[in-house]
Order: sequence, then C-alpha cells, then structure tokens
Amino acid sequence: MDSRLQRLLYISSVLGLCRPDDIDLVKGSASKAKQISFMDQLLDLVCTVDASEDPTKRVMSSPGLIDESMSLREQADHDYQLVDGIARREDVKALFSNDVELLPLDLMKQMKIALKEQGISDKESVSLPDFQSLVKSLDEVSAQLERSTSHLEELKHNYAYPNYEEQWSERVSKTMQLSLSELAQMVTGFTFTFENEIRQWCNRAPPALTDVGKAFKRVYVLLQHFTEMLHNLTSAKSSFHTIKQIAEDKGSSAVPHRHQETTKLASSCDEAMGSLRNCISVLETSLATSQHYTDK
Repeated sequence: MDSRLQRLLYISSVLGLCRPDDIDLVKGSASKAKQISFMDQLLDLVCTVDASEDPTKRVMSSPGLIDESMSLREQADHDYQLVDGIARREDVKALFSNDVELLPLDLMKQMKIALKEQGISDKESVSLPDFQSLVKSLDEVSAQLERSTSHLEELKHNYAYPNYEEQWSERVSKTMQLSLSELAQMVTGFTFTFENEIRQWCNRAPPALTDVGKAFKRVYVLLQHFTEMLHNLTSAKSSFHTIKQIAEDKGSSAVPHRHQETTKLASSCDEAMGSLRNCISVLETSLATSQHYTDK
C-alpha cells in the first residue's frame, strides 16, 4: 500500500473520521453513503477550525460550540480534561452501556417491586404484554378517568366552595403549626420517658412465680373480711349508744326492756369478738406460712 494512503488513513482514523483499517474509504472505492458521511464530517472539522481562528465569521452558529475566549487547542485541552474527569468519576461500562431504560426511575422501581412480588428476578427476561390487553387496559383507565372527571364536574356544579382568603388561610396555618408544635413536644416528652423509664422493662423474660402469691391472696381476702367486721362493730357500737340514749330519755319505765336489749347486744358483741379472734388466728397462720415461703 502506498505510504501516502497509509498516512491519510492514519490521520483520518486519529480524527475519528473512519476506522484504522478502512482503506477503501480513503481510496474512494467505498460505498456512496460512507463517502458522503466522511466528507460531511471532514467539512465540519474544517468549519470548526475556521471558526476557531476567526470567531467573528460565525461559521458555526450553534451556541457553545466554539468559545471566543480561548483558542481551539486550549478548548481541546479543556475537553480532554472534562472527558478524563467523567471517566474517573463515573463507571465507564455503565456510561457506554447498550441498555436503555424505557421508563422513569420511579416507575422502574415500582415495576421491580411488582416483579419481585410475583417471584420474578430482575435478571429474568419478562415477556412483553399483548398489545390488545394494553389497549383494553387503556380503555378501562380512560373510562375511569372520564367517570372521575364527570363526578368532579358534578361536585363543582352542585356545591359552592368558598373563595380563597389569604387571611383565613394564614390563621388556619398558624393554628395547625401551633398544634403540631405542641404534638411534637408531647411526642418528645413521651419518647424521653419511654427511653429512660419503660424501655428497660420491655422485652424481658417473664418472672418465675411461686406459691407465695396464693398465700398473699388469702391474707388479702381475710384482711378484707376483718375490715368489714370492724365496720360492723363500729356500727353496732353506735347503735348501742343510740339505744341507750333513747332508753334514758324514756325514763325508768323502760328499764326492763332496756336491760333485755342490752343483754342481746352484749351477746352479739361476744359472738363478734369470737369471730374476730378466729380471723386473727387465721391471719397469723397465713403470715407465718408466707414468711416460711419467703425464707426458702
């Protein structure tokens, strides 16, 4: 091959006009489309160089293509640094990837979640839906949108909504802000109390219970009965004093009857005292039993 052709091929490949082995394009024996593309790119480079030498010619009218404040060589150096910085910061493999995301990121995320729920991984190929099913779904969504729009228009026609008032809106906003700040303070106080007082008692193993609780329960029941009996004794004492006062007011004619009532009351008190002694003995026995279990 001629050295001049090799030289032209090397320069063209360095400029990015062709491949390093595309000698037919340099010879002029390639297809017409390739030669036209080659000449278009070459003319674009010539116009760029011409505009860089004299920016006032405005050969290339695209904004930002040629910077008037620096020469073409300086701008090329800046471009090289930009490409080098992009290659260092980004993943070059992902930057020049052949995969194209057809959907926005939010929809892609929702689609991945839906596929994961169906048990399909991201690497598995998913068959495209049928066109007729897509058209059917589109018709259903359109009909639903029309129904919602008509319902909204009906509400707008039947109900008169108040006009927007800036003063009223500002008052409501301040009220909501105050309520939310109070709620935030309450939540902060609850969180502090929970972290310092309650959390240490959470998620603990249940305690091992013993029979002491049953003994304490029996003691508590006996104590309730004892308290009730004391109230009854107090009531009997007050009744006795009342009867005694009435008998004294009636005079000596009621002495035999008063003596009989006093005798009955004394016998009732003796019975109550006997029950009290029994309750006290049972209480002492229960206390001794509970103390025995506690010592063990």
